[in-house]
Amino acid sequence: MRRSPPLSVAAALQVFQVLRLGAVVLGGVLLARSPVGMEAVGQFEAMLFAGAVAAFFWANGLLQGVIPQYHSLAAEERPVFLFQVFALFGLLSALVCGAFWAARAALLPALTGLPLAAGWGWFLLHLWAQLATLPLEHAYVLRGRSVALVGWGVLSFGGYVAAVALPAFAGWGLLGSLKALAVLGLLRLLWCVAALRGVVRPSWRPLFWRRYVRFSTPLVLNLMVGQAIVLFDSWLVGWYYGDEAVFALYRYGSRELPLALALASGLSTALTARIASEPAAGLAEMRREGVRLFHRVFPVSMALLVVSPWLFRTLFGPAFEPAAALFSIYLLLTISRVLLPNAIVLAYGHAHALLRVGLSELLLKVVTGFLFIHLWGLPGVAWSAVLSFFWEKMALTWYVRQRLGVVVGQWLDVRWFAVYSAALGLLWALVGR
Repeated sequence: MRRSPPLSVAAALQVFQVLRLGAVVLGGVLLARSPVGMEAVGQFEAMLFAGAVAAFFWANGLLQGVIPQYHSLAAEERPVFLFQVFALFGLLSALVCGAFWAARAALLPALTGLPLAAGWGWFLLHLWAQLATLPLEHAYVLRGRSVALVGWGVLSFGGYVAAVALPAFAGWGLLGSLKALAVLGLLRLLWCVAALRGVVRPSWRPLFWRRYVRFSTPLVLNLMVGQAIVLFDSWLVGWYYGDEAVFALYRYGSRELPLALALASGLSTALTARIASEPAAGLAEMRREGVRLFHRVFPVSMALLVVSPWLFRTLFGPAFEPAAALFSIYLLLTISRVLLPNAIVLAYGHAHALLRVGLSELLLKVVTGFLFIHLWGLPGVAWSAVLSFFWEKMALTWYVRQRLGVVVGQWLDVRWFAVYSAALGLLWALVGR
């Protein structure tokens, strides 16, 4: 009798996402508490921002196209397709990182308004390995390797925390951390090569590449818009202030609740397939699972809202306490994150609607970002994010109702959502800073 896996693939994906987002938070906490100093923290955050720019315009969109294309192929063609996916990611990541190295003198100052820091080459080595191995998580999902997926997450994200923190506390400075990240990249590559033995079959099939890239292009464009909204804020703060300390404060304060983002993302991915195959059952499941999501993330958001000043002072040190006011505003994004009309739109095959709404969201973000930072400084940037994300979900909810004929009550428990949203908003009005 075939034994069932100890962990479902869906649960493993949620664990993987929590590890990913948690590593960013924990790595930032430890680096801030280390002896490297505020200027070095700002330099590292600028590099992370540049790394996000390097990936945002292609990586996630291509990743979203892997699973649908894989299932569209015959069984004997799938190993060849996976090989070409990894080859494509390796090539594109090498080209991007090579371009970032060649333009190093002007690139980082242009992106962040901050000067080029030492160790940029070591960071790019880490970034290349990170981008080249991105499809491995999808390969594990396709093969049902849930335990291996969690192990990959522990190496990738636990290793990231160790590589950032240990050299910093050992007195080796930011450069030591960047070198450790490059070593971590080598370990990731070795793990990936070992994991793919017997799974991929080297072969050159240009038709596979063309189909895959053509299928993924609308997804790339949509994610470009979404990531541009996020990256715009960091660019705006760096351009407006031109100060490493202010940039570090913003980056530390502009963090969403990782649990909400991870659970909502995993649920949205799972429900997209469910709604596409069985619309009525999928929408009913979204309504049920949405309430469970509310019960998990809203109380945590409200608790963090109350303790955020103490939390930032304790975790990051007194110098970072002003970032708590930004964090309290960004916690209001929970209200938007738990709404999942995106999954319905994708399940019905209306990707063009996501792109149109995303473009309007980007326009709103740019206009309100420039206006609000001038009026209210860093809190204004946070409020422009809350406004633009809420607009996206409301516009998609309208589209689902008017164009797809799906009423809100079919997929959302309006009563629970209204109660939790009002409670979070009222609590912010009472204790938000």
